[in-house]
Amino acid sequence: MKKKVLSAFVMATVAIGAYAQGYAGTTFNDRIGHGQDSIDVLNNFSLYREEFKNQNYKEAYDAWKVVMEKAPLAQIRIYQDGDIICQQLLQKETDAAKKQEIFNTLMNMHDTRIKLLDDLNSFATKVTTTTKGNILCRKAYDYYYFNPKFNNEEAYKLFKAGIDDLGDNVEAYILYGFIQCSYNRFQNAKDDQTREDFINDYMNCNDICERLLDEAKQYPAEVIPANPESEDSTEWEERVVLAPEAEAIIKNYQPTQDLCNDLFVKSGAADCDQLTKIYGGKVENAKQDLAQLNNILKILQNFECDKSDLYYKAADYAYELNKTPNAALGKAAKLLKAGDTDGAMKYLQEAIELETDASKKGKTAFSIAQILYSKGNISGCRQYCNTALRYTPSMGRAYLLIANCIVRSAPGASQNTDAMLTRSYYYCLATDKCLKAMSVDPSCASRANSQIASYRNGYYPKSEAFFKGIKAGQTVSVMGETTTLRLR
Repeated sequence: MKKKVLSAFVMATVAIGAYAQGYAGTTFNDRIGHGQDSIDVLNNFSLYREEFKNQNYKEAYDAWKVVMEKAPLAQIRIYQDGDIICQQLLQKETDAAKKQEIFNTLMNMHDTRIKLLDDLNSFATKVTTTTKGNILCRKAYDYYYFNPKFNNEEAYKLFKAGIDDLGDNVEAYILYGFIQCSYNRFQNAKDDQTREDFINDYMNCNDICERLLDEAKQYPAEVIPANPESEDSTEWEERVVLAPEAEAIIKNYQPTQDLCNDLFVKSGAADCDQLTKIYGGKVENAKQDLAQLNNILKILQNFECDKSDLYYKAADYAYELNKTPNAALGKAAKLLKAGDTDGAMKYLQEAIELETDASKKGKTAFSIAQILYSKGNISGCRQYCNTALRYTPSMGRAYLLIANCIVRSAPGASQNTDAMLTRSYYYCLATDKCLKAMSVDPSCASRANSQIASYRNGYYPKSEAFFKGIKAGQTVSVMGETTTLRLR
């Protein structure tokens, strides 16, 4: 009986797909057939929608199936509703046969939507228009999380097909499921091919998350000034309020990126010895292939294998072929390992000059700043942080490093109250830089708040301020800049 139902479902889909040539401008009634079929569709559509609204998914299921079988072009809503109905039932169904039947129906629904995609899109709105890649990704997600007879390899193929079709426009929940699937695949096989696949999948997912989180920076955050006179203690400190658009992106893509990083560390896939094993022969084979060498350099850089002989060899080969930014970075890393900071700095500066992408220029300048900070060159560090910000104004990390530079520039601690007051100005200015970091780069909010919390111990005491007639909120000058006086 179940086979007959599924067969009828497929036949109806094929038949309608055969004569459907586009339904732009048509109405619901135009797309539900004629005669008794249209009456059945109307009755079942009304029934399933009513039960769906009341979240009676079990009661909605049979009526929804009738609409899908007889009028799969009725509305785009029936696919959206069907996904929810089937998911809800699959989570609660205990009978194995029934569960498999519901899952098969869900998979067939996705296949039907792909077959009828052009016709469905012909009357879709801007919001409901979709692509084959989107549907494949949704099918992969449903397969991965709801299949009673789960096959990880099949789920991986579905995810890959959808993501490859979409390119960079992949929703966070899809990436979340995909990287878990890829991780499980690598854990099950532990061979060189699945390791390399997982590395590439990680890089792809991480790059997409990074790009979207960068987009969040386009929506400036609002910095609400402190109001020390308020009776509400929550207003005594500055607050940063994210734009709704930025908050939505961070809410979705930050946990996904965190999962990518957690699984990658957990997997051990980036073990330098294993990467050397995978890419050792490839470097020799690609010694005249600049594109391949640059790709290998990028992988080794990303996975902290940039202190290996293989990385230096790849960089030397690439630099001989053409002075590219990646090759120059590799030459710099080799010199840094040898303790030649001055020589490394020349190659890092060359990498900035060779690079055409402003964002990558900024990242390299920031790398130089970090090296200078570790060497105690605070003025040089600030200079390169500002260079990084000139190329990438939304680089919150640069502002945070500047904040630490300011604190390190503060005069030594003293019991003298005037000296304490002057010293506090540095901590107040450093706090300003952290607030600026959050306003241009909401994704660094957690780290910025942590730094601000550590700076509060350097603020001038309220008890001393009272005797000097000093109040929080006053404007003061330090290091050629103005800041707001804060008290503890």
